[in-house]
Amino acid sequence: MTRQPEREQNQITVIGAGFMGTVIATIYARHGYDVVLHDSNAQALASYGARAAPIAESLVTAGVAVANILERVRTADDLADAVAGSFMVHEVAQEDLGVKQALFAQLDSLCGPEVVLATNTSSFLLTSLCEGVNHRGRVVGIHYITPAHIIKAVEIIHADFTPPALIEWAQNFLTTIDHVGVVCRESPGFLVNRVQMAMLAEIHRMVDEGLATAADIDAAVRLSIGPRLALWGPLLTEDLVVHKKTALAVMAYMEEKTGSEANAPTATLKNLVADGKAGAISGEGWYQWSDDYDGIVRERDQQLADALEWFEQRDGMAAIGLRNH
Repeated sequence: MTRQPEREQNQITVIGAGFMGTVIATIYARHGYDVVLHDSNAQALASYGARAAPIAESLVTAGVAVANILERVRTADDLADAVAGSFMVHEVAQEDLGVKQALFAQLDSLCGPEVVLATNTSSFLLTSLCEGVNHRGRVVGIHYITPAHIIKAVEIIHADFTPPALIEWAQNFLTTIDHVGVVCRESPGFLVNRVQMAMLAEIHRMVDEGLATAADIDAAVRLSIGPRLALWGPLLTEDLVVHKKTALAVMAYMEEKTGSEANAPTATLKNLVADGKAGAISGEGWYQWSDDYDGIVRERDQQLADALEWFEQRDGMAAIGLRNH
């Protein structure tokens, strides 16, 4: 599959008119695609416009009105009618493996082998979803992160049977809707949930241990790790602020004291230390760096100071309606 998203092939089918399906359909319509929204629930289809209006409002730009977005979406209660003429069918059905397997088997028979079959699953492996699919090479995970109309990163999930051309196609398609595809081999939790759930599981354990209150944990993350991750991501942050020898020592100590292999230093980290790849300070870590380490530090500190100033100027926790317990 080598073709790129082309406007003469402009129709996308979204299957599932729940919250996420509504958001995804509206995003596609906002960027000029004709969308057919299918659901077996007639009420969900009938209420699409009312539920999509606030999402469309957040996507409005000069020359684009809410009505222009919503009028590009038509609803269809018949699956065969819904998929006819679409270059991609994006499944956003309930997160039930049996339901999704049956749906993909249907889509495989209804759609020509050139039609991309995408899934928004947040947990299931493509290999599992495709048990009843003959043309598995056109199935790809395109997993949006809530709120999808705001969050730009989209996980592109692939399996052993996914051709590289389809991964490239998905990345190019996402650029047409102003999103960024991040590629991940199929694995439980993919990228974002694997990181997010690992962090939350550890935080929940800290609460259970009475280590700190929920408010103190949130403040600690929001005013330290949070801005750094938002600016640079975890591995770039490590290169910028943590010497690899220090990371190795901390992990080894935590493994010793907790007895948990989850805290153990990885072979990759040990190899980086052995090769002298300490991060920005040595000119190489996860990334290649220039020789001007002092300049790197000055720019790092300025970016972080600007981010923290922005946080301090607004009380985000109060703005979202948080009340003290």
